[in-house]
Amino acid sequence: MRRARIVGLGIALILATAGCMPQPGTVEGRDISALYTGFLIAAAVVAAVVLVPLTWSIVRHRRGRDPSLPTQHRGNLRLEIAWTIVPALLVAGLFVGTLVVLGRVDRPDAAAPTQIDVTAFRWGWSFRYPATGLVQSGVGDPGPEVVVPIGTPIRLTLTSNDVIHSFYVPLFLFKRDLNPGRENVVEFTVDQAGTYRGQCAEYCGFQHYRMPFTVRAVSQTEFASWLASTTAAQAGGATSVR
Repeated sequence: MRRARIVGLGIALILATAGCMPQPGTVEGRDISALYTGFLIAAAVVAAVVLVPLTWSIVRHRRGRDPSLPTQHRGNLRLEIAWTIVPALLVAGLFVGTLVVLGRVDRPDAAAPTQIDVTAFRWGWSFRYPATGLVQSGVGDPGPEVVVPIGTPIRLTLTSNDVIHSFYVPLFLFKRDLNPGRENVVEFTVDQAGTYRGQCAEYCGFQHYRMPFTVRAVSQTEFASWLASTTAAQAGGATSVR
């Protein structure tokens, strides 16, 4: 009964921890979140199988007044085979799950309708929409705002003008490095409209903390209207630098 209570408490803690995780803002983020949950459950099961019997054995068979050794047992082939095969199968399952999720997250979409070139520099960001030539850039806090449509793949081409930076949006559950002289491509699909804060996540110098940015996800109709009006305003002499 006591062991069942301990196991039940462990399951409750797992569920509570999973419930505290933020809701991912992208389709890829949901896949990554599901993988994290699977790893958490597997780790909790292993911990319960190892720690519960170990704790019980320590408490139940702690040294008492009788100095004699308890009955000694040597070798159990079936048990040794079991605790070799089961962990191997568990690791193989986690490995396969990781490959599946990475395949989904990193699979390029040749038909991605929205493409944005992202350039990082000390200490700011530049977001360029190559289809229209619109550039949104900014230095320091609050940083520039990049607008994207929901429900459609977004392709970012990332690079840096100086040192290594990192594109990181916590609710997207991923980050990608921006390397000088090299392009890194990442794709995601935002499925919830809203505003998502981002930040450079690679220490890049004294004012690294002054490199935030914002991703604002809107409907496809609103995005098309925003892109047309902002491009026209910038072409008329308005500036996008903050």
